[in-house]
Amino acid sequence: MSDYTTISSAVEADLMQLVALHGLLDFALSQSLEGNTDDRILEGAVILTRMIGRKVRRLADKLLDGESPRCD
Repeated sequence: MSDYTTISSAVEADLMQLVALHGLLDFALSQSLEGNTDDRILEGAVILTRMIGRKVRRLADKLLDGESPRCD
């Protein structure tokens, strides 16, 4: 009997997108902290923060509604 959790491909894709968005947000914030105060970078950080929030809520809803995880 194996005891591991599997996730659907849609949830896996959402997780991968979250990781990518987090990487972009990390880059934008590090650029800002290094003194690059271009308004586009700050606007990008705000947009990324909102996107990540929406994606986390959507993913949490999927997980809580029972789409995933499943145990084999």
